[in-house]
Amino acid sequence: MAKLGTEKRPIIVRVHTDEKAGYVAEKCNEHGWHFIIGFEPDKPEDISDLEKMLNPVKPAASNKVARNDPCPCGSGKKFKKCCGTSSTFVA
Repeated sequence: MAKLGTEKRPIIVRVHTDEKAGYVAEKCNEHGWHFIIGFEPDKPEDISDLEKMLNPVKPAASNKVARNDPCPCGSGKKFKKCCGTSSTFVA
């Protein structure tokens, strides 16, 4: 699937006013995103595609400890030789 904001998969928004359409067009042009604006006063506004592009979801940081990293318990040993051998340690 193509990336959102490209020519193959443009940002699609539904607005009620020219002001909102201008805002959407300005933001998309700033970033070089392709977009389609629809004026549909009888339906609710939907600018969720634009909001997704302006506020991307960041992947959660992992607290996973690799086998050869120092053990987080502070022993100075490698994790695999310390808490990595028991199933009681939770990072």
